[in-house]
Amino acid sequence: MTGAPLEGRPINRGDLASLCGVSLPTVDSWVEKGCPYVERGSKGVEWKFDSAAVIDWRIQRAVENAVSGAGEESTKGKREEADTRRAVANAIVAEISADEALKAVVSRHDVVADMATFCQVLKTGLSNMASKVAARATTMTNASEIEAMAQSEMNRAFTAARDDIAQRWFAGRDPTDEGDGADRPPSER
Repeated sequence: MTGAPLEGRPINRGDLASLCGVSLPTVDSWVEKGCPYVERGSKGVEWKFDSAAVIDWRIQRAVENAVSGAGEESTKGKREEADTRRAVANAIVAEISADEALKAVVSRHDVVADMATFCQVLKTGLSNMASKVAARATTMTNASEIEAMAQSEMNRAFTAARDDIAQRWFAGRDPTDEGDGADRPPSER
């Protein structure tokens, strides 16, 4: 861009309203507020506007409105808004702290670490299952025996993973806790 003003094309009032997506009365109110025009309309004579001049005027007004709106807000209003936001943030922090103290929530990082360990234990168990099944299947003649052994080994892997995560999650549990049981390991339910 060279910075030179753009040449607009002459348009009438209806075309200007259509171009800007507004109604004819809105264009009339713009004129009352200082919108530039080339020729004023009267009986039998159409309004003529320079499209570039009108667009520049609208942009200038938008900038002025934005700047003046930012300066008009009182310091008291800003301070009250900041105090409200601070109070809400403090309430949220207090609620989270209370939930942590009551052990009603779990740290996302702890869960991610525990789930990674769970998956690793499960992967190890399933990998071991494959070698055990392969070694024992050579001596079996019945497909149902092989299937039962595979199921048994798979269940052993899942049980080991479940027990590992239960030990991590419930190691510090108070044995006298009489909660609803939703967070108890399956063996205690």
